Amino acid sequence: MTDFFISYTSADKTWAEWIAFTLEEKGYKTIVQAWDFRPGSNFVLEMQKAATEADRTIMVLSPDYLKSQFATPEWAAAFTRDPKSLGRKLVPVMVRDCQPPGLLSPIVHISLIGLDEDEAQAQLLKGVNAERSKPTNRPSFPGAKALQSHASFPGPAAPSSGGSQSPYLPKVKRAATDVERRRFGRQTFDTIKRHFETALNELQRQDAVLECDFQAITATEFTAEVFLNGKSVCRCKIWQGGTLAADGISFAEGHWFHGNGGTNEILSISDGQGDLRLSSLMGGITGRQLKQYDLKNLNPEQAADYLWRRFVEPLER
Repeated sequence: MTDFFISYTSADKTWAEWIAFTLEEKGYKTIVQAWDFRPGSNFVLEMQKAATEADRTIMVLSPDYLKSQFATPEWAAAFTRDPKSLGRKLVPVMVRDCQPPGLLSPIVHISLIGLDEDEAQAQLLKGVNAERSKPTNRPSFPGAKALQSHASFPGPAAPSSGGSQSPYLPKVKRAATDVERRRFGRQTFDTIKRHFETALNELQRQDAVLECDFQAITATEFTAEVFLNGKSVCRCKIWQGGTLAADGISFAEGHWFHGNGGTNEILSISDGQGDLRLSSLMGGITGRQLKQYDLKNLNPEQAADYLWRRFVEPLER
């Protein structure tokens, strides 16, 4: 039997794949849409099979997940099998801050927010482990040292450190190298490309009057287009590089789409926060859906979601 079905939305695809890969490294078996739903298969039937045959379901929790109409039936199937959570059939893993409503609110979740990769891996594996989480080492006594309740260890005393406190060592910031910036730019482009390709597939499945087209022009350039009742309503080109951001991301939509070199948005790479981030050079569109982002301080996943929302904005008019 499969151990985990990974339930997620396109906005969190990279998180879902990381979770699945981490679990499979430790011997668990997973089902994840990006790897297991192959071209030609029936998406709805594959989802039903995965949700019912896997022993447990992992929800990749984020604001987008809670708004998704496709995600609700996936976690509801696991909840129905275990409404009191006695078998821990539904395991929420929060990757972006959100407030699970209703029936989800009392279920204890695993939080990966703000952790580095080693910490996140340890937290994930500890959380999915069904055994009791008792530490292997004795916890330190929280009261005064003179009131310790257990007997002193009769062996030789540990060598003294001299009682001196370790000095504070500042974290020295350094500028990112050209290689690091180039790798970060390529990673960002690949994240945006995957986000658009997955989201277009979901959008087309969602509504029969929509047709979507995705074309990978080169390894660092692609186009996307959405047709409503056969009429083109959204189209864009996204590529890595440009005159103002050699390793950044350029975005052209509407009449800029037809190869005249113009752009509507450029995301440049900056390291002003101590790590590499993306910064919008041309502002953004208005709307409540973008208030969650600081357009001067985006990570690759946020950049992908920002450009996708700009791209599909004509569908919401």
